[in-house]
Amino acid sequence: MNFETRQNIANEIWLTDARSALDKVHQQIKTNTLSALPNLQNQRHAHGAIQSYWHSCFKLMAPLQVQIDHVNTLDSNESIEIKNTGPAIIDLENWRIELVDNGETLFTFPRNSYIKPSQIIKVEQQQSTFMFNKLSPLFNQHGCEVRLVDSEGSLVSSWINGRKAHDSVIISHINHDSLTGRDENKDHIELINLSTSWVDLSGWTICIKDGPEFTFPHLAKIEPCSELRIYANRIELGSFSFDSASPIFQLTTSAVALLDKNKQLVNEYHFA
Repeated sequence: MNFETRQNIANEIWLTDARSALDKVHQQIKTNTLSALPNLQNQRHAHGAIQSYWHSCFKLMAPLQVQIDHVNTLDSNESIEIKNTGPAIIDLENWRIELVDNGETLFTFPRNSYIKPSQIIKVEQQQSTFMFNKLSPLFNQHGCEVRLVDSEGSLVSSWINGRKAHDSVIISHINHDSLTGRDENKDHIELINLSTSWVDLSGWTICIKDGPEFTFPHLAKIEPCSELRIYANRIELGSFSFDSASPIFQLTTSAVALLDKNKQLVNEYHFA
């Protein structure tokens, strides 16, 4: 089965699901609203107004619920995953994936490209419904920036890693209880993403002077304009842990460093 056939089949399935969902919403609105209107002319006006309303709602929701979920730069089949985190089915027709480094458009979504709630769409180089325009390596292994823009050219989501993210992530706070009998489980390191892009933390390392190291696992990331904590021996939703049975900070500890996956310094935090 060739690429075009696979794409047509996938588009037909998504289009059917999209129409079914929208028809249910439309029918419910007609049942609850239009039946109460006094005449046919008013019903027609209301029908057009409702259609415009829903079209505007879906257009407003699209950039809030669609995001770049992951960018795979590690193997020969490089890929980008797009996720719909919201409740609406979004039409991606003419949305583009761009590589900021050289301004190149890597992929443009064709007609009838729908993404359902909680669905992840993958654009990749090999054997996929959606494939990049070229097969040569796409991403700079030292760092890249990828953007998703809508059909009007407005930025929806962006993703950065490596050197491109060095100016975006800082160590913002160290919670170090130096008192005797302290609870080391409260000790933590806090990172802040200062940018409006998702930052890929896969393979990044936190190095504590005279203490342990923590390496972020594959697929680790930090949201735009958000905070992230790494605890000594405690886990919370959206956080990470050293899983250390002993304190991660010593009396001689005076610095913490953040390194990217290539062991390049991203940020340092010094304290007394």
